[in-house]
Amino acid sequence: MLVLVLGTGCLGGGRAASSPAAVPASCGGGAASAGVSLASAAATDPLVTFDSAWTIIRRTHWDTTYNGVNWQAVRDELRPKAAAARTRGELRLVLSDMVSRLRQSHFSIIPQEVSDATLGGGDGAARRGSSGTLGFETRLVGAAMVVASIDTGGPAWQAGVRTGWEVEAIRGCPSAARLALLPESLEPRRRALFAWQGTAMALGGQAGDTITVTFRDGRSTLHPLTLTYGEERGTITKFGNLPPVAAALDWHRVQRDGRMIGVIRFNIWMPVLAAQFDAAVDSLRGADAIVLDVRGNPGGVGGMSMGFAGHFLDSAVAIGEMVQRGGTMRFMANPRRVDTRLRPVTPFRGPLALVVDPLSGSTTEIFAGGLQGLGRATVFGTQSAGQALPSVPERLPNGDILYHAIANFIGANGKPVEGDGVTPNQLVPLDRRALLDGRDPALDAAIAWVTRQAPRRVVP
Repeated sequence: MLVLVLGTGCLGGGRAASSPAAVPASCGGGAASAGVSLASAAATDPLVTFDSAWTIIRRTHWDTTYNGVNWQAVRDELRPKAAAARTRGELRLVLSDMVSRLRQSHFSIIPQEVSDATLGGGDGAARRGSSGTLGFETRLVGAAMVVASIDTGGPAWQAGVRTGWEVEAIRGCPSAARLALLPESLEPRRRALFAWQGTAMALGGQAGDTITVTFRDGRSTLHPLTLTYGEERGTITKFGNLPPVAAALDWHRVQRDGRMIGVIRFNIWMPVLAAQFDAAVDSLRGADAIVLDVRGNPGGVGGMSMGFAGHFLDSAVAIGEMVQRGGTMRFMANPRRVDTRLRPVTPFRGPLALVVDPLSGSTTEIFAGGLQGLGRATVFGTQSAGQALPSVPERLPNGDILYHAIANFIGANGKPVEGDGVTPNQLVPLDRRALLDGRDPALDAAIAWVTRQAPRRVVP
């Protein structure tokens, strides 16, 4: 069984457990839904769907105390509400309430119209839904959403947008109004996640469409810009019943103080990227050190962490354990002995650094925490999401998807990854001034560290 370890925050359209209130449509709800909403459709046999979801969790939850929740009492309380649901939307609220009672990540209800968001493709291949991009990523810095990275050559860059600029308004709706909907009680990482999620949804659109976004630059000058969405980078892929996602990997070399540093960045753990990662490592075998930038990577197929770890570990050691009700599975690194051309190689032995942030979740945390716990990698950035429960999607009788955790994950340090996540060895928070100056403090710190660790090359 392929186990998905994917942060609920990236599941578009699904209401994650403990999610704050939705952003009003008048404030640019964006293109979260890839199709026509079925929320107002009549709920058919709502108790069949409710009982199915409740039973699946009762049968598969690894903790027979259900995280201290009286699961039978939850059923007794909410089943009458499910019976009274007249529409699919009302039933989804009851189901979301049920899974939220567990107070754990990786439990959510994904609407059928979101999970089925593929266009055409008679062969079943995943194709694009709302797949446009503006070419920039945002993060919450202080009380504002800030352009944290930008694709040089993308629509925003071509319009003059630069890192460090604040996103003042989207489609005329002030970002401050959207952020004000977040409860004050939210833990900072959850606030960062939900702020990003709401902004990403509001900025969503299809290639060729236009959107008006107002930015504030470093001199507080406002720039109202009409941007045209470009084609999203990467390969559109789909896992089971989950919505399609764009998987992308890129790498480059950096020359620093006489050393050559390889930097690899990938946005999700999906099989389509495995061969690309292998090829990137092959291309960097002659590098003095490697930095893996996994900021914003929400996870994916958990088993891939073992293969990727084998590029950097020379023995089959455990990077952690997946604890289920029926037993424990150790995640063993698989040392790479041949390259992509089947030539004998040894795993990369040079200095290794990882860069994470609050949007780095699940499989990313299993991988980063495992290598950190084994002393193989040094981690930079800010604390990760702390959402690392192996999980699977299952279709419910009404067509919606129950995304639910089936196991706990214990890191190489013997502690659960869920909750605390991965704490960087060197905390490097985002800094707007640095972004305005074109610097990336966390990545810069990682590169500086591996440069110091790498032996200076001898010039003949």
